[in-house]
Amino acid sequence: MTLFLNNKPLSVDSESGQRALTAAHSAGTRIECRCRMPAPEMYIAATAGKFIVKRMPGTGPDHAVDCPSFLPPEELSGLAHVQASAITEDPDDGTTTLKLGFPLRKNSKSRTAPETTGGKASEAKVAPRKLTITSVLHFLWHEADLGKWYPRMEGKRFWGVIHSALCRAAAGKIVKGQDLSRILYVPEYFKLDDKAEIAARWNRVFANLRPAGLGATPFGLVIAEFKGMEPTAHGARFIFKHAPDCAFFADADLAKKFAGVFGDQLLLLEAMGSGHAIVIASFSIAKAGYPVLHEIGMMLVTDNWIPFEGLRELEVLNALTERSRAFQKQLRFNLPVDAPIASAVLLDSKDPIAVFVANNPDDAGALTLLTKASEEGRYASWSWFDDGPMSPFPHRAASPSKRRSRTPEGGAGEPWDNPIPNGAIERLPDEY
Repeated sequence: MTLFLNNKPLSVDSESGQRALTAAHSAGTRIECRCRMPAPEMYIAATAGKFIVKRMPGTGPDHAVDCPSFLPPEELSGLAHVQASAITEDPDDGTTTLKLGFPLRKNSKSRTAPETTGGKASEAKVAPRKLTITSVLHFLWHEADLGKWYPRMEGKRFWGVIHSALCRAAAGKIVKGQDLSRILYVPEYFKLDDKAEIAARWNRVFANLRPAGLGATPFGLVIAEFKGMEPTAHGARFIFKHAPDCAFFADADLAKKFAGVFGDQLLLLEAMGSGHAIVIASFSIAKAGYPVLHEIGMMLVTDNWIPFEGLRELEVLNALTERSRAFQKQLRFNLPVDAPIASAVLLDSKDPIAVFVANNPDDAGALTLLTKASEEGRYASWSWFDDGPMSPFPHRAASPSKRRSRTPEGGAGEPWDNPIPNGAIERLPDEY
């Protein structure tokens, strides 16, 4: 065992483990993860009717590279830019508060503009950082561990796994003073025999969003795989996979902006003939009962559901997968597209190795920043910056542990260890 409570091994999922966690949570006792010494502390949180063990904020790099709680340093991704400002974790109650840079409601009356005095500023301060809608998708993908890849996961990831992982990741997240799980709709893995039950469940989410009287109209969030967009008399109908009976609608202006912003990415997927387009959007429920989109973000992922930003990065991720390497994909969050971040971190070497990829080797300014980041980071790095073939990857030093020590945060087993949630689910054709 790796987890220890009061110097005794802890099995989170067992009845005795849950009893011990209940007492420890009341007493404010910390858990030790003995993946390495000195042992990083972890805290206990309550979610979905049980207790789970979570890493302390900012301690991801303190864990062994083959520990489920290991995370690369935040500065290798865009996480450092928003952690502790737009994302605030509370180890005492196990919640995480997300500050959003987009609305989750529409007021019935326009608000009066704040009064301006015209006087000189009396304070010098940094404006608080808030998450864009795409950053929320990045955060949940990160929290769900969907950026991690191990060779044994090959063939085990499909939408049922993605749905379950995202729903678990949303638990305990607070947005605009409310539980994110209450307003988040992630389509279930569709099964025709369960059509009525599935519809009843998404209707319960929609019921939380129906306007009440003349007050503000509440918004929800949807995360789904984009399937297509069909023109209508007043805009467009958005179709998401695994939601054949739940079309979302957009006005003509939003539909036009969506095509303009994401058209190239959708053409890239079409040219590749593989991969998925993951959409996140805010939406409200019209008086007639159908969902209406307001703001949309999108992220491309591989067949294995690993996010990627460009063809060269995709080539590297595919090469790592084909060579049976273990790695953690790094995400951009709020950072602009030219900000230097690592593409991935290798997890199967003696020490972590940061992977840097120049998606546009001809951009001298961006290349300079990327080179500096690769040379000054705390980890050794592998890079592909020129137009030549990529160099060989660093040798694998040891395979990741088989996780016999413990389950990951949440204690319910890693998503890829149980690829079919809630019993047997038949795979269905992609048209769903």
